[in-house]
Amino acid sequence: MACCVAGPDISTSSHTGSGYEPAGDLAGRLATLARMFAMPVSDITSLEGAGLQVEGIAEKDLDEDELAAAHYRVLSHDLVPDAGVFLEDEGMLGGPLARSLHAHMTSTGFTPDDSTRSSGHMVNELGFLAHLLRSGYAIHAVAFWREHASGWMPLVALHLHGTGSTWFDALEASFGAALRDLRDMAGHHDARGIPSPISPSSPTLPPALPEAHLDLDEPKVGLSRIGSYLAVPARSGLVLSRSTLAEIGRAFRLPTGFGSRARIVEGLLRSAAHYDGWDAVCDALLAECDRSEACWASSDSVWAERWKDRLSGTRAILLRMRDAQGAVTGSE
Repeated sequence: MACCVAGPDISTSSHTGSGYEPAGDLAGRLATLARMFAMPVSDITSLEGAGLQVEGIAEKDLDEDELAAAHYRVLSHDLVPDAGVFLEDEGMLGGPLARSLHAHMTSTGFTPDDSTRSSGHMVNELGFLAHLLRSGYAIHAVAFWREHASGWMPLVALHLHGTGSTWFDALEASFGAALRDLRDMAGHHDARGIPSPISPSSPTLPPALPEAHLDLDEPKVGLSRIGSYLAVPARSGLVLSRSTLAEIGRAFRLPTGFGSRARIVEGLLRSAAHYDGWDAVCDALLAECDRSEACWASSDSVWAERWKDRLSGTRAILLRMRDAQGAVTGSE
């Protein structure tokens, strides 16, 4: 079954759950986590319902204004947690992937809230998984996880790391636990001999990562092209939020500029070339390759090898950039 490609109409199908129950109420946690990705939540009941360790959250992180500002910064300004941002060639919101997801979700009786966000936003995808589990369709939840969600949600957990807020630290831990439960649920289906929803040759949504090509030998490759390549996760495999880029700039006292993340990467590289920080910035970006690759180190997702291949190509590009600064920066 390829549920993401031709969405099953579960409104009339029989329940196909295997009786597997992860630790705690996974559907409830997913639904509450969806709410937390949608808005800053500070009431203790909701935090505990999402599986957050409330005792670890500092009092200041429950201040309404500070929490709202941090929520906007991390989940809107820095990097939007949306499947399109991670899986589409242009890192776009509301593109073809979102339309395919909307059609699939509605075919299963779930209506995504796409009035202010796309169907691929974390809020809608977590809500959809919760809907499937609450409806007793665990096998469909497994299919959606394997065919689609496991291809990008681990990178959001990486994005949540190191925000400087204990609220987000707790969210990261709870979100990571939910992803492990989804993975374990998929493994349980395999162990029980339940037909796997996906094999390496099965279609996924999208069917693959987009082609990514950056030839440093092209006469006019330029820093603008390099910035566009590195900033889009589906091209480079990297998760470069605005905060991450700002931290790299601060670490080496380099201005980064403003605008899109692609423009910020371009500005960072341009400053590095001008202020003798080229090697240091290339090394920092290589370290980001290591961080992204760690997401897939123990993953059994069909997506893992795709991302590792993408990161391998990016690593080779960054190594060439580090060793040939003049050839790169002098091409514009």
